[in-house]
Amino acid sequence: MPLTELVHYFNKRSRLTRGGAAEDSFELAEGRVRVRFGGCLLGTVFQPVVASASGQVIGHEAHLQLLEGGEADLPPSAIFLAARDDEELVHLDRLVRTLHALNFLREREQHGGFLSLNVHPQLLRTVREHHGQVFESILARCGLTPERIVMEVSDDGFESLPRLTRALAGYRERGYRIAIDNFGRHSADLERLESLAPDIVKLDRSLIGHAGHLSLAKRVMTELNGEIRRLGVLVVCQCIENPLQLQAAREAGVDWLQGYLLGRPAPACLPLPRPRRPREAA
Repeated sequence: MPLTELVHYFNKRSRLTRGGAAEDSFELAEGRVRVRFGGCLLGTVFQPVVASASGQVIGHEAHLQLLEGGEADLPPSAIFLAARDDEELVHLDRLVRTLHALNFLREREQHGGFLSLNVHPQLLRTVREHHGQVFESILARCGLTPERIVMEVSDDGFESLPRLTRALAGYRERGYRIAIDNFGRHSADLERLESLAPDIVKLDRSLIGHAGHLSLAKRVMTELNGEIRRLGVLVVCQCIENPLQLQAAREAGVDWLQGYLLGRPAPACLPLPRPRRPREAA
C-alpha cells in the first residue's frame, strides 16, 4: 500500500479508536511521515547497528525526533510524560512505533535488516495479555512481519519478574525478537536474565568506560559477555564514541556494536551490504 494511503488509513483508525480525537495525527512531508501529539510534532531518526566481526550494518534502531514544540533541554522521550493516563500512554507508545514503521518503509536498502523499537515499560504493566497482537496488525498493513522487528525493553531489576516474563514470552510467541536494554545500569542479575530469555542484551553505556579506564571496562565486559553468551544470547555494546572504546568492545568479544563513532541517528538508514551473487559458470 502506498505511503499516502497508509497515512490516511492510520489517521482514520486512530480517530475511530480514540473517539474522534484528531489532535494526534500522521502527516506526510517531503516523503517522510511525522505525527502530532500533545502540541508536539514528532519524527524518526535511525541509528545503525553493526556486526563486530565484519563491521557491516545489519539493522537500525529507531529513535524519536522532536521537530516542533516541547522543551528544548528535554529528550524527545519526555513526550511520554504528557500522557494523561495509562490508556493514553499505551496509545502514544503504539503511535510512535507506527511512526517508525512507516518511515522504515521508505528505506529501500534494508532487505534482510532488522528494525529495533523501544517499548515503554508502562505498556508492559498496563496491557495484561496478547502482547504484540495490536502492533502485529499495524506491521501487516506496512508489509512488515514481527521477524523483522526487535522489541527493546529496559529492565531495572525491580519489575515483577513473572509479569515481565509473561509479557516478553507473548511477544516472542508472535515472532518478535527481544532485547534487554541498558543491562548493567541498575542490575546485572544473570539468573533474572535467564528467566527473561531475551534474544539480545544491550550493555549499559557505563560498562564501556571512558579514556583512562578502558582496561577495567574491557575486563568487566569480557567476563560479562562470556556469562551472557553462555545463555545463548547475543551481546551488544552501545555508546561507542571513540576508537579506544571500539577496540575494547571488539577485544571483549561482543557480537554487535552501536554508537556515534559508527553512525549517528539520522533521518535515513545506512544501506545494508548487498548479498554477493554466485558467479555464473563459464
